[in-house]
Amino acid sequence: MSAWCVAEHAVIPKAGGQGEDRLVVLDDRDGVYCVAVIDGVTDKSGRDFGGMSGGARAAERVAETLAQLSPDASPVETVEAMTSGLMTLRREWSITADDLLAPAAVAAVAWPRQQVMWRVGDVHIAVGCGSSGDVRWRHHVGDKLIDTVLAGTRAAYLHCLLIQGQRVEDLAAADPGRALIRPVLERQAALANRDDAGPFGYGLLDGRPVPERFIETFPLSDDACEVVLASDGYLSPAATLAEAEAELRASLQADRLRIRDHAATKGVAASAGSFDDRAYVRLSR
Repeated sequence: MSAWCVAEHAVIPKAGGQGEDRLVVLDDRDGVYCVAVIDGVTDKSGRDFGGMSGGARAAERVAETLAQLSPDASPVETVEAMTSGLMTLRREWSITADDLLAPAAVAAVAWPRQQVMWRVGDVHIAVGCGSSGDVRWRHHVGDKLIDTVLAGTRAAYLHCLLIQGQRVEDLAAADPGRALIRPVLERQAALANRDDAGPFGYGLLDGRPVPERFIETFPLSDDACEVVLASDGYLSPAATLAEAEAELRASLQADRLRIRDHAATKGVAASAGSFDDRAYVRLSR
């Protein structure tokens, strides 16, 4: 079988600076053996971690941990190593075990030589199988119920305000819908990595053990020829970067408040180019 290589990639912050998304590509003379998209959780604490937000600092630690692992590490072993690295990060910054605003991240990782991909959290994944000109795609869109509920609540509230005569420009600047759901946003990590959280439970890389049910795995069959990983700053794991960008651009032009077809927990800030940082990578062979 031919070696895997990076066909295209991008890491684009929603505003200026570095953002909270990270891309990891590990290779050797036989090609790429690991690629990952890591999405640092949007900081809600306002704390500074050595010039970085908590999400950016967590994403950095996850990336550093991944680079130190053996190419044959299993998904569970990898997640345990990431958890250990983030627990060390908590100790370094004197973050208590019950801090719900601790630095955190989600990630999707592909190990093509092991013929497996896995994720913790809401990073998009797609696999293309077949041959050139006849690729069949399987999409695994990243989402979680708590985000769907909160995005819907925010959207409903902003629709109410629009109907009552408030201007889109004013709502975009103040985002009272975000303020409405903020108490839940600040507490939702209580639902993370908990088997007893019911339908609202989800996986999160934050230094706490991640139950195996929140480590999703996806096999790579022998005829897999393309792999896409994309953070949820994109709407889907589109087959090419150009398609992902075009899809996002059209959506932003139609709905900068993010309250219609692709409702989100936040809109596009006045100084930002999008509602979230975004990272994309496509592997091919």
